[in-house]
Order: sequence, then structure tokens, then C-alpha cells
Amino acid sequence: MKSENDKSGVLLPQNPQNEYDKSTISQPSQESRATSAEDPSKRPVLEQQKPNVDEASLALAFDQLNFSEQPLMAERMFLSLGAIIQKAVEGYDLDIDNQRIQDALSRADQSSRHGGREIEVLVTIQTILDRLLLLGSDHFVEAATILANGSRDERAQHAFRMSGLCPALIKLLQNPQFQAPDLLTYVYSLLDISSHQYDLAACPDKSIQTVVELLQVDDVEVDDMLLIVNTTSVFLRVDRFQQHFIENDLVDTLLEVIDRSSPAYQMNVPQASLPAVDRDPDEDTLSSVRSAVTQILSDLSATDAFAARYSIGSSLVDSLTRRLLSQQQQTRICSCLMLGNLAQSDPVCLAMVSRLGLHDILLELLEDQSHPQVSYAALRFLRNLALPAENKPIIGTQRAVEIISRFWSVDVNPQIQHASVCLLRQLLNKSIGNVRWLLESLSPDPDSPAHEKTYLSLLLLLFGRTDDAATKFEIGRTVVTICRCISSASQGLPPESTTAIWHRLYGMHPNIAAPLAMMISQSRFPVLRSEGWFALALMARSREGSAAVSEVFQQLEIFSVLVSTITGQLATSNERPATDSTGGSDSSSSGIDSSPQQLQEMKVKDRENALVLVNELLRHTGDNLSDIRRSVLEDLLRGPQSPEHAQELMTRSQSEERLV
Repeated sequence: MKSENDKSGVLLPQNPQNEYDKSTISQPSQESRATSAEDPSKRPVLEQQKPNVDEASLALAFDQLNFSEQPLMAERMFLSLGAIIQKAVEGYDLDIDNQRIQDALSRADQSSRHGGREIEVLVTIQTILDRLLLLGSDHFVEAATILANGSRDERAQHAFRMSGLCPALIKLLQNPQFQAPDLLTYVYSLLDISSHQYDLAACPDKSIQTVVELLQVDDVEVDDMLLIVNTTSVFLRVDRFQQHFIENDLVDTLLEVIDRSSPAYQMNVPQASLPAVDRDPDEDTLSSVRSAVTQILSDLSATDAFAARYSIGSSLVDSLTRRLLSQQQQTRICSCLMLGNLAQSDPVCLAMVSRLGLHDILLELLEDQSHPQVSYAALRFLRNLALPAENKPIIGTQRAVEIISRFWSVDVNPQIQHASVCLLRQLLNKSIGNVRWLLESLSPDPDSPAHEKTYLSLLLLLFGRTDDAATKFEIGRTVVTICRCISSASQGLPPESTTAIWHRLYGMHPNIAAPLAMMISQSRFPVLRSEGWFALALMARSREGSAAVSEVFQQLEIFSVLVSTITGQLATSNERPATDSTGGSDSSSSGIDSSPQQLQEMKVKDRENALVLVNELLRHTGDNLSDIRRSVLEDLLRGPQSPEHAQELMTRSQSEERLV
């Protein structure tokens, strides 16, 4: 569909996605960010920058527990348990059929050697352990250790899962008569293992509360803390445990875990002031605890139940707001993620900016670039807040643009650079005021070399310097947004004002079309390609814009893309194939989640925009073109008469390089 303001026949690229749909964000890895055809204007679910640590934390917990060096194989486990039960029978008057138990264990030993799963035996052992525990027998510790080691054998894990061990352990921990601190590590270990392996349907809703409250014990061991957090993570993957957790306001308990596990909290000093020599030997494990808790709360805050429970003005939102200013890095990260996931609607985003002033706090966090993960979380959160039109002029001040531009330096993590460009593009969308800030000189001093550079100049430098394809594409989309914004604002601004903005855009940025050339020369993302053709055709409507566009078409590869787009002729062997967003070769025209009909419609639209572009180039810069290129462009406007003619045009478009 054509724009109402479009006087030259430039066709707007299709935008198939709703701007305000929710979507989940994967962990910020290279593979996930490469799919730049997604609509970044959608409010994402925020997650911390590092990968999910559940598996790594679980492995670390096993390594640090005082188990045997090698996993106890299933058959050795049954034999060892038999010896423990024999000693218990001899030392206590247990009302059990010891011979029957020993025979069953012997059969289980033989069965396990051939891959058998003796679930009934484990259920019986569970009953015996309950009785040993109530008697305060030391044999319980021995048996629990054997079970914990044996559960590491994959052949035994199914039996553990089916034996009902997890609900039994929950019941044990809820029992006020259970007073055996020396046994807690073994109980926590078994709970961690069984919760991963067991179907939690048999566990009551309050199980999650029982597990979380274990973290409130003052003298809980660091290794035990990690086991409990891992178990909490498993339970909170189930909807009913999430509901119970939220309804009983257990969020604060996990937030306190982050606080109490921080070295800055323990020493009551700013984190940056901690001397290296005072580093806690348990800090690696504590760091895993904090990261795991952050992931749990990040996932939880993205649920509808969480948003319904904690609205703007709730005590939790107020607490998270205060925590943004904490001296502890992980506390700030967690607060950014949770509040960012609550910012899923215009009313919430508007209130967070106008009532809570969270944008100012986030900009303060971004001024300090010494903590990359904090910066990443703050950039993603601020991008959500920038979605409503009313928030754009409030957030998008010159200070904000200047702070964002600092992330475009050489030594910044590419993921963070990508996030900063995403934020910038959102601030520029339909905001001519913010576009003007981007075009401001870096120095007000006319004699300074920086006076001839703008913040957009820095962004284009990043485009030429970075190897990250996702960032390059996002810069290209930012250029598209700038062009669309200036064009749309022309109705509300005096003509001389719009002309001045266009003049500054082209006059100070001769390479402005370079990101667009990359967009049209790739074939993996048709939506991005269409955006590139639209912006190039729009720029070519003026003499200055045509000069900038003509510059990129001096490259044989880009000029060949123009010819092939209009003629439908495939690239010849002399043309280098277009590259996809991951840097590989992709000669197909298929896109991500695009139907054949949509792909065909985009091809037609691209061709029409390319024809508009050719017409404008001939009108504004035809005298500066070589004879060969001018004749090719003229024939393109007339249209190829046959496939042979189309092939001849492609050949002629490449002949100039051979003549040079």
C-alpha cells in the first residue's frame, strides 16, 4: 500500500507484525541476534546476558558435595544399602523383615547389572530411612550418602524419579521434628536430584514455599544454597507452583538471596571498593547462586500472573525501583530485567517514565560502562520504555543520545552495541526531534574538527568497523527510520525546515547509503531488503540524496543487484553472491517465516521501488554517469523485451569493470 505522503510512487515495505505484541527473548547469544528480520519494536521479554546456568550450577553442586570421587554404580548402591540396613537391624529393634529386604536388594543388584529398574525396592528403602531418621540413627547419614552417590548413575535415575522420593523429602523438611543439621546437605542433594528427575505432579502446591524458605536460614551453607536455588528453578517451571509463589509474595525472599550472597552486602561497602585480596573463596559458587536467582526472577516476571499481581505503585515495584540504585551489580541487573518485563503495555511504560522517572535512573546506570551486564539490561529496559510516542521526547534528550553513542567505541561488547542501536532506532521512530539530536554536531566550537561530525557520523563509523552482522543490519534499519521520519514530518514542518534537515543528513554523511546497500544485497531477510529499497528510492528523490545513492551503486556488486531486481535475472558467475546475516552465502530468496505469496509480493514491491530509484538517478545524476551505466538504466526503465535482453543488460552492467 502506498503512503499518503508518497508523491513519487515509492512503496512502503510490508510490516507483517504487530508493534505491541509480546515476545520472548533468548539468551543474548550470537545466533539469536542474527535473525534481524524480527521486528525490534515488539516489547521483548528481558533476560540476562549470560546463558542459563541451571546445568552448569547442577554440575558444580555435585563436584563440591562431599561425595565419593566416582559415582556409585546402581549395583554397588544396592549392596551398600543392604549392609547399612543389616547394621541398623542389629543396633535397633526395627520391626521389619530383614531377610526379605536383603533378598530384594540382592535381586535389585542383579537386575541393575542388566539395566533393570527396581522402583519397589527404593520405595521400601524410603520407609526404612524415615524410621532411621526419627530414631536419630547415624546410619541415616550413611544411607543418604549412598543414595546421593547412586543417583548420579543414569541407570538409577528413572527409579529415583518413579519412587516418590521428591514428595517424601518435601514432607520431611516440613516436619518440625526434623532437627538434623548434619544431614541437610544430603537431603538438599537428594531433593535437587529428585526434583529434576521426578514428575512434580504429586508434590503439593506449598512445596515451592517449603523449598524457598530454606534460603532464609541464616547459616545455610553456600553449596546447599546453590542446590536449593536449582530446586526452586525446577519447581517454578510448573504453572501452579508459579501461582503459589506469586500469591504468597515469595519474590522478596529470592531478592534477599541476591543481596545476602553479595560480597558488598557482607562487608557493607561499595562493590567497587572491595580489595582483590579479600575475595571470598566461595565467590564462584555465590556468583552462580546470584545468576541462577536472577534467571528465575526474570522468567517469573514475564508471566501474566506476575504482571497482574504487581502493578505500578505496589511495594515490590517500589522495592525494585530502589534496587536500581544499589551498589550491587546483580541487584541492578535483576531489577532492570524484572521491571523491563513488567513494561509490556503503554500505560505501564508511561507511568514508569512520568511517575517513577525510571528513564533517568537507567541513563545514570548507562553513564557507567564498567559493568557490561548492567549496561545490557538497562539498554533493553529503556528500549521498552521508549515504545510509546509520548515517552520518546522525554527519554530522547541530547544527553541520552550522547550516552548511547559511547557504546559505539571499539572496545565494547558487540551484543551491547547491538542493544544500543536497537534503543536508538526506537527513540528515532516517528520522532523528528530525536532525529535532530542525532544530527547535532559533536562540538559547538566551529574551529573544532568534531564540529563537522555528528552522532550519526559515529554510528556510520561503527557500521564500517564492526563485524557483527546483526548490528550492521540494525544500523541499516536506523537509516531507514531516519528517512521515513523526515519524510513523514514534512507535512507538519515548514518546507525550508525539512530541506535543512535533509541537507544536513546528506551533506555531513556522504556514506549514509552504505548500510542500505548491505540490506538490498542480502537475500535471507526479504523484509530488510524491502526496507532498503524503500529508503534508497526515497533518498533519490532529491539531488543530494541521489548523489549519496549513486555513490553506492558505483560498486559492481550493488549495481548488479539493481539490475537483477528489475529484470528478475539471476546473478552471473562474475557477480559475488549476496550474503545472509550470518556472513554465509545464500543464493535463495526465501525469508524467515514468509510464505511464497508474501515473498512474491515483496519481490514485486522491490522491483517497483527499484524502478523509482532508477528514474530519480537518471533525473538527478544522469549527466555524471558513464555511458554504459546510463544506457543500462535507460533500458531498465523501458523494460527488458525478453529473457535474452535481460541477460544482455546484466552482462552490460558488468562490462564496465572489465574495461577499467
